[in-house]
Amino acid sequence: MRIGIGLAGGEDAAKATRDAVRQAKRTVPKPSLAIVFGGVRLDQKKIHAALRGLLDPKIVVGGSSYAEVTPAGVTKNSVAVLLLDLPGAKFRFAGSCCKADPAAAGHAIADEIGSLTGCRPVGLVFSGISEGRDDRLLRVLHERLPGAPLFGGLTSGDHDAGMDKPEFWINWQYSQHELSSTAARMAMIDLPRGAKIGFGFEHGWSPVGPQARITKAKGGRVFEIDGIPALDYYKQFFGECASREVMVRSIQRHGFALHLEGAQAGKTLMKLPVRIGFEKGWIDYYPPEDLQGRRVQLIAATRTGVVDGARVAARRALAALGGKKPSLVIAVSCCTRGRFLNSRLDAEMDAAREVFGRNTPIFGYYSGGELLPFLSKYEDAADATKPFGGSYYHTTTVGFLALHAPGRTVTGTGLRTPPQCVVSSARQLAASELALDDTESFLSNLSRKSADDAHVLRKHGEVIRRYTPHNVWKAVGARAAKGVYELRDASFTGAFLFMDVKGFTNYSEKNAPCKVVSALNKILGPATDIIHRLGGDVDKYVGDCIFAAFKNPARAVEAGRLILAHVDGLAAKGGPFAIRIGINSGRAIRANVGSGDRREYTYIGDAVNLGQRLESNATPGAMLVSASVYATVAKKWPNAARRRLLVKGKKKAVTAYELGGHS
Repeated sequence: MRIGIGLAGGEDAAKATRDAVRQAKRTVPKPSLAIVFGGVRLDQKKIHAALRGLLDPKIVVGGSSYAEVTPAGVTKNSVAVLLLDLPGAKFRFAGSCCKADPAAAGHAIADEIGSLTGCRPVGLVFSGISEGRDDRLLRVLHERLPGAPLFGGLTSGDHDAGMDKPEFWINWQYSQHELSSTAARMAMIDLPRGAKIGFGFEHGWSPVGPQARITKAKGGRVFEIDGIPALDYYKQFFGECASREVMVRSIQRHGFALHLEGAQAGKTLMKLPVRIGFEKGWIDYYPPEDLQGRRVQLIAATRTGVVDGARVAARRALAALGGKKPSLVIAVSCCTRGRFLNSRLDAEMDAAREVFGRNTPIFGYYSGGELLPFLSKYEDAADATKPFGGSYYHTTTVGFLALHAPGRTVTGTGLRTPPQCVVSSARQLAASELALDDTESFLSNLSRKSADDAHVLRKHGEVIRRYTPHNVWKAVGARAAKGVYELRDASFTGAFLFMDVKGFTNYSEKNAPCKVVSALNKILGPATDIIHRLGGDVDKYVGDCIFAAFKNPARAVEAGRLILAHVDGLAAKGGPFAIRIGINSGRAIRANVGSGDRREYTYIGDAVNLGQRLESNATPGAMLVSASVYATVAKKWPNAARRRLLVKGKKKAVTAYELGGHS
């Protein structure tokens, strides 16, 4: 294999293009493939015209770039050219306009490529941003060209201008005889026998917030997150007084990780904010898809994380070669990563060179979006039926295609970094300082919000605890600590106490609500305290009734005795109510009852039902207990009245014992 790489810069885009092509042609005078990236601030018409004069336009793929990657490093406002001659390989080229219908463009490209006949086909695809419809092109290519992993990305606009500027979105593709802003072009390579390919990608961004849910969205346009207006959601972190300038400049450093579901559960896709509708309160995320109801998590980039991500991606690509040394590495990284690295623009590719080896040529660009396989091994990436098989449009990621070619590889570069490509240190450092200031502000507000949220959460917990059975609260806490957020149905053996207030209906009809509630709570409050003190738990209040559960039946009876004595004391002082209590013991099921929106974790079963029936048959001022419960306290209540009862749900009479409020 022969590889020729050229790089040149300067204000004269045509001259830079000619210089770069001539450098590459010294090693590969008759190339089978030309990959070209030109800095987006250069005159793209002059670049394209110069390319047509020096190379067969049919073999050229590429377009405008945010920054260019060559063995000389990462440069901006330059022209980078890779020429390739790979003996035994078959090259086919196709292109189409995506503006009207990306899906139709996909069909046109597939028709021109034809059937896949090679043993290891791989497609290099570079295209324009089709107003967020790029995935339609990709779906068609996967359907029509199954078994061919695709690698590449979107060409880039001027991402230093800011996403609120038109030039942020204007990007160019070298589409044979046409310079286009809406085209897609593919080079399909049928690799020769003995060639191997490995892929690797990673983002290196870190989660900085809790999981959230998109509660109002239309496609990739988001209006609400967790019920909070989208702009207000971000202002929690940037600060309420954050200006438009700060939002536009910094929001792309704080995207979302979209949690996948179904067969792809456990993986995330990155979603980058690319437009802000300040007047109508929306944010567009790329790559676009229907985000309504989806689970997301706020993420943020650090320069260390970005560099570490490149190192991880390179290791995956290298490992996929199975011990073979790469002859060539093609790199695609997100322009947002380049903006964030800024004065450390070389650091990401330097980390990759540490992995691949300093003598391995790395060529590529910083893109408007990355087209990469999820899986690293060629066989896995080529199998679209596998979970995460095939290729996807990503954003904020870096990806590598590592190629091992059989036989001898000749690489010619003779590169040096063009001084015209270097943005002044003052400008870079100034931009870095702004980025760091914005990030520091974001993290400060995030920390403050986390503290505020923790305080609110504690208060919420205190309120919810008052309205939740204690053993349910403890079980939820224990399971949540393990990352489990559902209580399991379970068996419970113990005693079930029902207490009902008699005279409540008549009293409530004749007195003001505040007086009724006060009188009722004089019973329910102390009764609850007694139940908790004796090891029971109040499962629920039903109007003027209490339903409680105890593990120890004797303690349930003791709680009943103390509650009866308390109410007797109130009656002696003129209290308006009497109570009756029923207690049964046995086995019940602790089950989740209700719907997904509202449920109770409660006891159900015959033992529970009989306890309620005993309460309804008890004499006011006494408690009626089942024979199994009485057996545990018979020595303390030797004179209990034995009763035979016919109750609902039982064909035969049951034996019960009525106990007074004093032993």
